[in-house]
Amino acid sequence: MNLKHLTALTLPLFGTLALAAGPAVSVNGKPQAQSAQVVGGQTYISLDVLRALGIPYVMQGGRLMIGAATPTATGGANERPSLSGCRNEWLFNGVWRVKVDSVTRITKDGSTPGWGVNVEIRNGTKATIMPTDAGWDGNGQGVQLAFADASTVSVDPYDVQKLTFNSFPQGGVFPYQLKFYATDAASGQRQPTKLLIELARGGIGDTTRSKGVAFTVPNPSLRVDLTCSR
Repeated sequence: MNLKHLTALTLPLFGTLALAAGPAVSVNGKPQAQSAQVVGGQTYISLDVLRALGIPYVMQGGRLMIGAATPTATGGANERPSLSGCRNEWLFNGVWRVKVDSVTRITKDGSTPGWGVNVEIRNGTKATIMPTDAGWDGNGQGVQLAFADASTVSVDPYDVQKLTFNSFPQGGVFPYQLKFYATDAASGQRQPTKLLIELARGGIGDTTRSKGVAFTVPNPSLRVDLTCSR
């Protein structure tokens, strides 16, 4: 999406002007709920568009701060910049389309409690590639479940290799259950609130398979809120 017309604006602008609906906005082919507004020859878009593009921002001390230098809000955890969405919502970073269908209780060896996150992953490129060709760590490093107390648990590093080393043809889809296991029975009773998938923007391999493959957003990592559904 072309952001060259994104300009600074202050909150009082929207409080004092009655603006007519402007041009519709889409991000990577996905329509957005709010249209753009044209005022005095300048085009304004909702900050939600930045969130959809994975661009971090924060309002601090009357200043809107955008980009990698965005400071951490006082008292808050420093969430890594990611494309964000809910269950049953496709997220697309220019290479991978990912959707979380559901979360279920699972056990390992009949005793260790855990959570199975059922996902669908599609190859959105014109090449046959593996996740490790484009951003994913082979052992699933950076794929985590987060909980309300800000604690996290990592994906099973062995089972996830069925996904990370799977070959996806153009448009190919792979339904898969990401498996996470608790350290003890008590912690296994918690309800996860987010799925975090960290993808390296510079992780496009220099191979024949990945030739011409590129992310279309500044931050290709994904964050899914498991407490909401589309």
